Amino acid sequence: MSGNVFFRVVLGVYVTMNGYMFARLFSTLAGSGLLRGLSSAVFLLFALSFPVSRIFSSALPHAISDFLSVMGALYMGPMIYGFILTVAVDLLRILNYHVAITETTPPYSLSGREEIIALIAALSLVISLAGAVNAMFPVPVEIDVPWNGSPYRAPIKIALISDIHLGKLAGPRRLGRIVELLNSRRPDIVLIAGDTIDDADWLRMEKRRDAAARTLSSLKPRLGVWAVPGNHDYYAGIDDSIRFLEGCGIYVLRDAWAAPGGEMILIGRDDRSGQMFKGGKERSSLNEITSSIPHWDERKLPVVLLDHQPFNLEESASAGVDLQLSGHTHRGQLFPVNFIVAAMYEKHYGAYAKGGTRYYISSGAGTWGPPLRTVGRPEVVFINLFPGQQRQ
Repeated sequence: MSGNVFFRVVLGVYVTMNGYMFARLFSTLAGSGLLRGLSSAVFLLFALSFPVSRIFSSALPHAISDFLSVMGALYMGPMIYGFILTVAVDLLRILNYHVAITETTPPYSLSGREEIIALIAALSLVISLAGAVNAMFPVPVEIDVPWNGSPYRAPIKIALISDIHLGKLAGPRRLGRIVELLNSRRPDIVLIAGDTIDDADWLRMEKRRDAAARTLSSLKPRLGVWAVPGNHDYYAGIDDSIRFLEGCGIYVLRDAWAAPGGEMILIGRDDRSGQMFKGGKERSSLNEITSSIPHWDERKLPVVLLDHQPFNLEESASAGVDLQLSGHTHRGQLFPVNFIVAAMYEKHYGAYAKGGTRYYISSGAGTWGPPLRTVGRPEVVFINLFPGQQRQ
């Protein structure tokens, strides 16, 4: 799905949800006078901020566009949970009208309707606030992964991060917490599984971009920092995204392989959405990449694959990859989106095994859209990759 098509789909869902809520708000507060007008005005101010900031971004001064963009992102949490609660209240109202499950049945008094609106607004804000706090602090996740190698080879400590989504709402502070956690654990190698950058606007913010670059450049694992692009790196402009990453001392693999320190074979796949964007192309098959690796059939090093989106997991198992690392799914990030995401993937989060291949799909270190998480925690994953014979 291209960026424009994706935006149209998101915008259609957004307009539908907000149209329903506005109609219910306006109808429910009938007879409340000034309260109805003020509530409607505040609702429209927040609801229109996101589409206006996107559709008219080039025509608006940067300060106003940025303000509206941030306001729209902050509004999305209360919008989602306000919509869910509004639908739930309407279903209960219909049920109560036909079955009389409470002493007071529809039509409700004005004071009763005002209390319902206040309750929906309060619950939506509380849920969103809790999700925002949850999203601010990444947690370490540690896993052991064996591979069928020589028992005399030393374990490799891999750090995995994905989906940082550097942008207007994910700046130096959030990135600083991620990098601080990485540096405190002293991994041998840091792998970034895509979506480091959220959009092109952020790349044009020189001060924020340079601050983030200084923070990322402080990562100095002995085997380097390696990354693959994600779909949002393409949204931001793949050439500019790669230029930023490489400027931070990060090696970017696009359908290519490397052997960091001669201790592992690292394969990085271009994002599957890349061919839809300028600067992208149809990506190579995994077999095409492995065929370029000398002595592939006699390999004695662990093979680690970075692929942003965890689709077609059987490819890695067929190719003989020891460990695949992915992101993209965010574990759903928001309830009830997690159920939709879980249905889309064979495995949408966590550790998994298929054939002789191990997988880890990360929930990501950042957020996309609303800066909150009501499902899962942001995470930095530390993987102890060691020969299977050493497993205790």
